[in-house]
Amino acid sequence: MGKLRMFIAFGLAMVSAGAIVWCTVAARPVPQTARAVEPAVPDPWELVQNEPRVDHDRQATTEVQVTGAGPGDLRAVPEGRLDERQRQVKVTIKHRLRMNEADKLVETLRQGGGFPDGIRRFTDEGFGAIKVGGTALAPTTRPAPTLTTKDGVTTAEFRVTLLRQFAPGALMTLDFNAPSAKPLLVQQRTISLLPGEWTVLQSESIKPDREEPDLLQFTVGSYLVRVTLAQDSYGFPDAMEESDFSWTAGLGVLTAIALVAFLARSLGMAWWNRQPNRELVLGLALIAPLVLLPLLAPSWRPLAYVALFLAVPALTARHASRALPTSPPWTTRDMLVVTGLGCLVGLGMLSWSWLHQQLPGQTLLIGSVVAAVAAAAAAVVFSVDLGVRVVIVRLAVLAAEAAIGLLALALWGRALLTGVYPPDSIRLVLALGWAMIPIAAIAVATKTWTRTAVVGALLVSLLVQRWPTEWLDAGSWDMPSTNAANLPMIGILPLDPLVRGVLGLLLLAFALLVLRLRRLGGSLAALDHPATHATVIVCLMVLYLTPRGSTTLTAVNVALPQLSITSIIAWVTARWLLVRPHPAVVEPTSAEEHRQLVRAALHKRLLLISEQELYRIGRGKLGAGELSMAEFDTRRLELEAALHEHGRHPETALATAAGCTPWHNGVHAFVISLLLSTPFVLVYGWPSGADLSSFVFDSRYLLTLPAFGFLFGYFYPRIRGTQPMTKALHLMAAALVTELSAYLPTLFEPDVGAADKVQVMAIVVGEVALVCIGLGLYWEWRIMHLAGEPWARVRNIRSVRSLATPLLAVVIAAGTTAATSAAGQTVDRILKGDQVSSSSSP
Repeated sequence: MGKLRMFIAFGLAMVSAGAIVWCTVAARPVPQTARAVEPAVPDPWELVQNEPRVDHDRQATTEVQVTGAGPGDLRAVPEGRLDERQRQVKVTIKHRLRMNEADKLVETLRQGGGFPDGIRRFTDEGFGAIKVGGTALAPTTRPAPTLTTKDGVTTAEFRVTLLRQFAPGALMTLDFNAPSAKPLLVQQRTISLLPGEWTVLQSESIKPDREEPDLLQFTVGSYLVRVTLAQDSYGFPDAMEESDFSWTAGLGVLTAIALVAFLARSLGMAWWNRQPNRELVLGLALIAPLVLLPLLAPSWRPLAYVALFLAVPALTARHASRALPTSPPWTTRDMLVVTGLGCLVGLGMLSWSWLHQQLPGQTLLIGSVVAAVAAAAAAVVFSVDLGVRVVIVRLAVLAAEAAIGLLALALWGRALLTGVYPPDSIRLVLALGWAMIPIAAIAVATKTWTRTAVVGALLVSLLVQRWPTEWLDAGSWDMPSTNAANLPMIGILPLDPLVRGVLGLLLLAFALLVLRLRRLGGSLAALDHPATHATVIVCLMVLYLTPRGSTTLTAVNVALPQLSITSIIAWVTARWLLVRPHPAVVEPTSAEEHRQLVRAALHKRLLLISEQELYRIGRGKLGAGELSMAEFDTRRLELEAALHEHGRHPETALATAAGCTPWHNGVHAFVISLLLSTPFVLVYGWPSGADLSSFVFDSRYLLTLPAFGFLFGYFYPRIRGTQPMTKALHLMAAALVTELSAYLPTLFEPDVGAADKVQVMAIVVGEVALVCIGLGLYWEWRIMHLAGEPWARVRNIRSVRSLATPLLAVVIAAGTTAATSAAGQTVDRILKGDQVSSSSSP
């Protein structure tokens, strides 16, 4: 390349960079107020705001009446949300606005523009929103407003009804917020509180006009007033007795230690002996406190974002580059696709900059064209010596797309510094940074870099950050950053991008454990591998951490499964199922060997049945003289000789892996168990969650029994017993103990009736029995099917004894259905957990 051409190329590159810098410097701060979408139909509030501020001689009064909720009031409450031990309260709010008939607001209210959708806005902003504490039983209702005119005075009345539920001794807080309307409807308003069976315990920022046991009346202006009520029938104790030891905390620590120990063991010594793996563990151990501790300390959250979305991806990328023998096989075409997608996102950001006047449209267009054209021309000049037209064109397009992306990134950074930016762009950047973690993890797990894995990891990362459920909402790119107070909660944590990223990491770790089981389960040697046992136990313990209800771990009204009890019981029962020493089993290495073993087992069963029949029938024939002793001894010796050839050891042909790999058997058992347990979703409720991560975490209870089924299939030759149904009964015992352990607090709860406890146990026992017996019958059929033998050879439908097990499954299914249909609200709440006690916003 000549010096002149080099000068021209660098000059064009500098022109492109200068256009980007010029646009960034010329960008103006975006106004703090977001662009609001104008309603199609003007509501009364908009008309009131446009009026000049004059005295309309208006009077506003608010009456708040607290009464007990009757059966008619509770008819709209969803099934299972009511708790008979608690108090249901109905709060009726009546807002009245008196004004002259000539007031323009009267005609506006008569027209009803914007109603019914605008009723809440009008009452909350005009009179001040009233927030009532407690657990919401049903959504807040607002009947249509009524207008009454008499003697030239018009009175508009707005009613609001709230249903709340309070535990014994709980306090009710009433927050009378200041009106936010501009201009105000009135300068002050009179509030009358009728507490009913409650007593005013605390009041802030008020001077009562009337103060009686059944009435509190006061006048309030544009400021917050809070009143706290106490139940009349409850007396506060002088001291609360507390236990010095917390079983929940102790079990939680024990579970954490067990999980860490089994996780370390599941990786195996070969994994720990590799230096890149030890460096990865050390790096994660150093970064983990920076990610987890700020979840409870808001002031450290920016550092947590840097650690999770920058440090962890960089660490995993470094680990993948050291663990894999080859570099990523990316080509120029891949770079074009990536920069093309980046260019599309950049165009979206440039559109946002134009809509919010960050740059004038003409300036933005000129800057974008100059940056793209100059970058493409520089790429052409740099690569003209290659002489390949296709390569030159690709490099030019790549440079132009990169220039558009850099311009959009620069404007986004400028908006970020001024504090007003599209909030979804933050999640997009964080999702792209977090995506490096699953990309590297999949590459290490599969020992290769693949484009499919990259695309899948990017989609999963976007879904973890709740895309597209929020990103496609109208105006989602048109608002300032979201306030943390308005975010959904998961426990005590706001479901922000940081918490979502941590939940995504936990889900990724669980998926990697499942992939490890698949890799180890490719041969029968995995049955005795310590790492395999530890990995399965870790998966079971994670699934059983919170077996029922949602993941929010909020306080509920009925005793629910205690954290970690079922997880520890799952560990113990899994170890009990995999008994040692194992019975001697000859494993077939092919389908033909399995067929021969099954045929030999069927022949041995025939000989044993014949021997039993000989002794049963021979007793009568010997006595009747129809059979001589010589003939009897001859037949007996022939049968014993034939049995001697097969050996007197227990029959184990139906206790083998049937020539299949452990992973193959485990997946079959998992699918069958999932199909058998799916109908019980109607009993336990559908999973719920604010986004993908919380939804998947809440779906864990759907996989608990199928996980036991996977354990049954994966380790089938090592499960207690020598026959499919015997092994299935042992599985039922283990799963039943684990499932019932989740309801130990409920079974010992004195406030829950005996009938409710029996119904809970009947439903749980019925589900476990149906799944395990069904799995055992399927496995018996599958072993015979793989051997090419009919199922009737081992389970004759004409025999009552053979039909006993299927009939038992049918009876259990019918009994469980009856118990489910007869279950009341208490049983429904126990089974569904805090899904039925989640509050609704007023």
